[in-house]
Amino acid sequence: MGYRLVRGSFSLFYQGERHVGSRPDGDSLWFEPDQPASLTNIAGRDADINGGGCAQLRFEGIDALELHYPGSDHQHGGAAVAARDFLLQQVGFGSIVYAPNEDIKTSVRDAVPRSLRGHILTRTIDPFGRPVAFVYVGDPPEADGSDVFLRVPRLGQSLNAKLMDRGHVYPAYYTARDNMGGLPADLRDHLTDLAIAAWNADRGLWPLDRSRNNPRVRTRAELMALAIWPKLYRRLAKYFAAGNAGLAGFEAWLRADSSRDDQVILMPIGELGNLHDTFEIAADRINMLYWPEELMVVPH
Repeated sequence: MGYRLVRGSFSLFYQGERHVGSRPDGDSLWFEPDQPASLTNIAGRDADINGGGCAQLRFEGIDALELHYPGSDHQHGGAAVAARDFLLQQVGFGSIVYAPNEDIKTSVRDAVPRSLRGHILTRTIDPFGRPVAFVYVGDPPEADGSDVFLRVPRLGQSLNAKLMDRGHVYPAYYTARDNMGGLPADLRDHLTDLAIAAWNADRGLWPLDRSRNNPRVRTRAELMALAIWPKLYRRLAKYFAAGNAGLAGFEAWLRADSSRDDQVILMPIGELGNLHDTFEIAADRINMLYWPEELMVVPH
């Protein structure tokens, strides 16, 4: 099945009735399609377009450290910022002005240049209205709205692959939903090869990753200092935000709500499990039992 090609521009802010800045991170960016209709009826969903005509992209196959989740919280600040800055440099933004008085600068106020041409390949929209996409700089040879069969060499030209190759992101694989979305095996294998090569070379976040190093996580502050698998971070962040302390109740908290305890295909053993099957906890220490590339999440 092909991907829909959508031409457009990347923007970091817009000036309408008010000044609105985005908060990009290592795997999300605003994209203004040339034809907004090109981002409708993809896997039965339409993209959410903001007041400046932009959709928030979600990069396919990768997951960066959280830079502002929830609210102003974040994962390992240095590595999260490095991923964001690498992405924006690859797009071509040369100078970015952020809002002052932020612990970690995240809210864009101006940029030079103000927008840059690009295009995406997508075949699904997530529940939050974000196109799940492979993202490219510049204009492609195909017409807007074309159906493109994505092969490995073209995947390798994407910003997704460049982020993975430099070790700035984790693999993030999802199954198809209603026969739409999901990542073909050859594309998934290529991204996994890039991730493993980056890990072996100690590039990017990998020397800092503690997902399988049994880190102690007793508080929100300890969580924010870590570089761990972002999906696990997001669940732990909500757990602490709910007023919990220590990890003794985390597994029960996950199991109590299926929207938190995602179904996950555990690829090394070929079984369907849940998020609680991917880690073990002892004495406020949590340890992943699988590498991120060995997990495939079933979308809600």
